[in-house]
Amino acid sequence: MSKPGEIYGKPWSEREYIIVLYHYVLHRGEPRHHLRDYVKEVADLLGRTVGSVVMRMENYASLDPEENSRRKGLVNVSTLGEKVFTDWFHQQETLKTCAEVLIRDTRGAEQPTLFDPEPIRLPRALGKYDLLDSLGDGGFGSVYSCVNSEDQNAYAIKIIRTDKIADPEVLGRFRREIKALKTLSHPNVIRIHEDNLDEQRDFPAFVMDLAKSSLSVFLENRLGRRPAGDHRPVLPASEAIAILQAVLNAVRALHESKPALIHRDLNPNNILLMPDGQWVLADFSLAKFLPTAVVTTTFATGSHQGWGTDTYTAPEQWQDFKRTDQRADIYSLGVLIWELMSPSWPPFDRSSLLLPSPLEAIVLKATQRSRELRQSSVEQLIAEFFGALETISLPQDTRK
Repeated sequence: MSKPGEIYGKPWSEREYIIVLYHYVLHRGEPRHHLRDYVKEVADLLGRTVGSVVMRMENYASLDPEENSRRKGLVNVSTLGEKVFTDWFHQQETLKTCAEVLIRDTRGAEQPTLFDPEPIRLPRALGKYDLLDSLGDGGFGSVYSCVNSEDQNAYAIKIIRTDKIADPEVLGRFRREIKALKTLSHPNVIRIHEDNLDEQRDFPAFVMDLAKSSLSVFLENRLGRRPAGDHRPVLPASEAIAILQAVLNAVRALHESKPALIHRDLNPNNILLMPDGQWVLADFSLAKFLPTAVVTTTFATGSHQGWGTDTYTAPEQWQDFKRTDQRADIYSLGVLIWELMSPSWPPFDRSSLLLPSPLEAIVLKATQRSRELRQSSVEQLIAEFFGALETISLPQDTRK
């Protein structure tokens, strides 16, 4: 069996970041694009695409006060990239010495020979995507940013986790996630571009749009942290409502699709902010086509009692994962309404919601332990939510 690195390449290392930063400093203020000789030289040295090297230089330009206004490329800067810039940018003599050593070591290990005259090239995912950075690991897959060597645009790629490939149920769920995303086309659902499901049996992957941030990171960056005794800060009401509307629209599209689909893992980590400002729903690894669906999968759920995310997951999903329906998503949406509209601190507590009475009634109904007592559809939840908003006055911003 092949190894993932032999199929998809490797995310960027600290060594590569330092070498590119050195060349960024050397050519600071010059144009940065794939036709520049110095960019080609770095790409050949590292075995990377010229597009990914340009992306890295644009990352550094976004952190450089003198270059920030002229940058053109990727907005996303990885933690490692930012650390390398912070540690080395203002110590340029030390950077030069370190980079020259790393360059000699790289050339010594990977210098082409008469028998192999072409520069070393790392494998590219699906034949054209150069991995950039790790964006995180989920229960079943690992997500990386990547750059398309053909159009030089940045995307995200999700690859099944190596420690899960022997589990037929996990492999089945990964395949189901790809099928689910192919089934859907909605502005508030993450868009899939391509996959290798038919060609790659060992480590399948799929490529999707690259987000700026998850909702959980967005909230932490926007609102910060406050003492436990104080009220929790919330977003301006108009902004919170816009996010909720995007998520509600996405879930309604899932439930009304043909075949119908439920998400089963609605939480702020799986709600993403795109570069154009749109909010989308992502991570369909726990999604389920409802029993009446025309599309079927080739595996049966095993003995697992339940999967999900604490606080947001409906009680019945922990008890009997196979027999959940759309009302499990309604439960999660109820918690999300509380999360974005209430100043009460986590964890979610039905006895202390701190919401206006009309909104409190909706959240209490959506999060009933018995699913029969919840709203029967997302359409009903939407109608109740926006109907309640018309009857109340909400503060625009609770931050001090």
